[in-house]
Amino acid sequence: MSKGRNGTRSGPWRWLRIAALAALVLAGAGMVLPTAWIGMGDIPPERLAERLARNDPGVLVVDVRTAFEFRHGHIRGAVPIPLHALPFRLGALAGQRDKELVVICLSGHRSRLAGMILELAGHARVTNLDGGMAAWRARGLPEVRSRPAPV
Repeated sequence: MSKGRNGTRSGPWRWLRIAALAALVLAGAGMVLPTAWIGMGDIPPERLAERLARNDPGVLVVDVRTAFEFRHGHIRGAVPIPLHALPFRLGALAGQRDKELVVICLSGHRSRLAGMILELAGHARVTNLDGGMAAWRARGLPEVRSRPAPV
């Protein structure tokens, strides 16, 4: 496998791996993957809150929960890309390769799968919010609630 322009792996095998992982995600089988297969690190909620409070330009929060979950509370500035749509919306994050992507879901399972997809797509700095939004809320950290669109 060769290295691409930005130093990431390229070639047909990379896209085949992304497609295979996307198929697992869409089929729901990804929830049984051993965590040892997922090499991304974790960031504690308090540490992420500190970085966001400092307006750290090197971090971008990617929320992979459903639109319903996102509307009912999310981290300010988080980019909502539901896990099922992530393999098809990788282009939305293409310009963010220099940032650390902190991926979040409710508990940490979906975000780990999303992290695998992002790493396979060439993002070198992907981190999981330890414990997800459940841990964020348990610590009383700030969140934003979106109002439903008027009917």
